[in-house]
Amino acid sequence: MNYDAIVIGAGVGGLTAGALLARDGWRVLVLEGHIEPGGCASSYRRKRPDGSAYVFDVGATLFGGFQPGGAHHWVARRLDARFPVVPLEPAMQVHLPDRAITRYGEPARWEEERRRVFPAQAAVAERFWRRQEAIADIAWRFARRYPPMPPEDPEDLLGIIPAVRPEMVKLLPHLERTVGHELRRYGLSDPALRTFLDAQLLISAQVTSDDCAWLFGSAALDLARQGVFYPAGGAWSIARTLADALLRDGGEVRYRAWVDQICVRDRRAYGVRLASGEELRARHIIANTSIWDLPRLLGDAAPAALRRRAARVPDGWGAFMLYLGLDESAIPPGGAEHHQVVMDYAAPLGEGNSAFISLHPAADAERAPPGQRAVTISTHTAVGQWWAAKAAGRQAYLERKEAMAERLLDALERVMPGARAAVRYRQSGSPVSFQRYTRRARGMVGGIPQRPSLSGLHSLGPRAAGVDHLWLVGDSIFPGQSTAAVTQGAIRLYQLLRHAPRAEQ
Repeated sequence: MNYDAIVIGAGVGGLTAGALLARDGWRVLVLEGHIEPGGCASSYRRKRPDGSAYVFDVGATLFGGFQPGGAHHWVARRLDARFPVVPLEPAMQVHLPDRAITRYGEPARWEEERRRVFPAQAAVAERFWRRQEAIADIAWRFARRYPPMPPEDPEDLLGIIPAVRPEMVKLLPHLERTVGHELRRYGLSDPALRTFLDAQLLISAQVTSDDCAWLFGSAALDLARQGVFYPAGGAWSIARTLADALLRDGGEVRYRAWVDQICVRDRRAYGVRLASGEELRARHIIANTSIWDLPRLLGDAAPAALRRRAARVPDGWGAFMLYLGLDESAIPPGGAEHHQVVMDYAAPLGEGNSAFISLHPAADAERAPPGQRAVTISTHTAVGQWWAAKAAGRQAYLERKEAMAERLLDALERVMPGARAAVRYRQSGSPVSFQRYTRRARGMVGGIPQRPSLSGLHSLGPRAAGVDHLWLVGDSIFPGQSTAAVTQGAIRLYQLLRHAPRAEQ
């Protein structure tokens, strides 16, 4: 059977594109190597000998885009589906070495809180925050018109025109600027404030202020104001909702189906070859993968321009994850479900000096045995060291994992003193683990660091492979990482394909 579209990977971006096309009557097949959809934004169940179980989120734990006007909300309306999410307020608490700050979504509370926590330059900082919010508002309004970004051909340029408004002239001076430029412009040198901003940008843009594109950074710093949500039952409920919609509308999902090769003839993709040797054909191939993985999947058919483009994109980050079953008694009452911790102002962020802690709301009893909570802790980490440790032998690799896990437990103790003694289950994962389970190059996750040279108009688009009928979705293309961002990228691809020729009947 020839399909209209084959989607490689059941991540949120691929499922969104596939479900939208299936809703329009396309014959869509989604191929997924695992037994659950979602990729890095999924969950897994870990059973205990007594029959009880934990449900841990694999990677992504912070979710936005479900508010009216958000990308997930747009998709839900288009699919006539409902995501089982609830809003979280506050969005998170950030613990610096000498103070803590709560990220409220409500504007007045957030302004009061940031003035209280960073008094040294509060008046000047307010000018920065007002500018950040004004720039973000323009960016959000532009994004909600779903323009063809980045423009990849003359037709895209024409397509952007209806989304342009006079207010966007205000963005032109900021196109090549960084968040660091703005901080220096306002003379903001308070190390606590700078560290707070750097920590927030690292989790949302994969770079800190001196390197982060200002237009992207202004929106990245605005996520709490737009709304943070919790998916009931775990992250995988988002992907399951999309998969259910796709199946309802006649699409197919095949699990335990790893794609080893994208088949190309005369610079045109026509199918895929599975690890089993089976070959499947489609008019369009949608790769829900990273820019670094495309050359591997294309093999000798990979255009030289694609290989150069992938080589020019700097390595992304990896993640080290710690999954814990924790006695609920160790969790202080009244706190947020998400916590970011910075241990030392003087040390670089990542590698355990900054950590992100997520626990599910107590009301979601499906996630852990009675009296316990499932806790996920992550830190950014350079991938090379993990592959070097693995090459050095099993003992060297395990020692590195143990050392990093202890650093993350130190971070947890900052938020929940005595938590070590309350741990009832413990498992960890490194970039080596992510490579094994997701087949992402070197275990890199989180997408492309959002520097000015790789952000906005300089982003990659769905045609980045340079092969006819081969399309890219996921965190490598505009606008970048997060389930909301990859959903926006999937909407962009859907708008490109919805009127395209389909397979012959």
